[in-house]
Amino acid sequence: MSCSAIDLFCGIGGLTKGLSLAGINVVAGFDNDESCKFAYEYNNKSIFVCKDVEQLTKQDLISFYPPKDIRILVGCAPCQPFSRYSCRYRKNGCQDDKWKLLYAFLRLVKETKPEIVSMENVPNLRNETIFHDFKNSLEKLGYFISYKVVFCPDYNVPQNRKRLVMLASRLGEINLISPFVEKSNYKTVRMAIAHLPSIQAGQKSNKDPLHQSCSLSKKNLERIKQSKPGGTWTDWNSELTLSCHEKE
Repeated sequence: MSCSAIDLFCGIGGLTKGLSLAGINVVAGFDNDESCKFAYEYNNKSIFVCKDVEQLTKQDLISFYPPKDIRILVGCAPCQPFSRYSCRYRKNGCQDDKWKLLYAFLRLVKETKPEIVSMENVPNLRNETIFHDFKNSLEKLGYFISYKVVFCPDYNVPQNRKRLVMLASRLGEINLISPFVEKSNYKTVRMAIAHLPSIQAGQKSNKDPLHQSCSLSKKNLERIKQSKPGGTWTDWNSELTLSCHEKE
């Protein structure tokens, strides 16, 4: 039986692209930012719908799912309210309305009852009441739950980043795949982009329009040359250090 997915908070389609590469048909992506439409549809064989997730109805989603497919609903709600930075300076609870969007996601799950649900966000979300409300509600609806904080290099992603990932299924037990890359074989950024042609500051590749570099002053180029991995501005010579706050 084939599967079809809908991507909530889809943005320009990073998650949609990943699902597509895994062989899952993503029929639509929803986001309230109209500027995402071109990139989303250009890079994916999916329809972009500009609509606030809080305003979506059951019919909005059901109309996109093919009748007999296994239905998958995925979403990465805006993570800013739960980031380490936000939590550090938050004194009186969440002040950003974005934190409520996970409840909108939950409402749509309750209304449409997809066979598979996937949610991804920052690790700190697991410490919030809203996450446990989400998880407990899915369990009451009959979903089997699997979630954990994953370290991206363990999955061949050249990024020193952790993410909270949840899978839920009404079809039976479901589990996140185990890490498949040893620490000694972590992919580096160099390994990921070394095939791109060399360009100078301010240039754009003729072969890949996304491969471009910002213009840099002569002084900033010198600073970069003198910088060391894991170093600081103290690695620069005195002339570059004294002028590091000057306008150029």
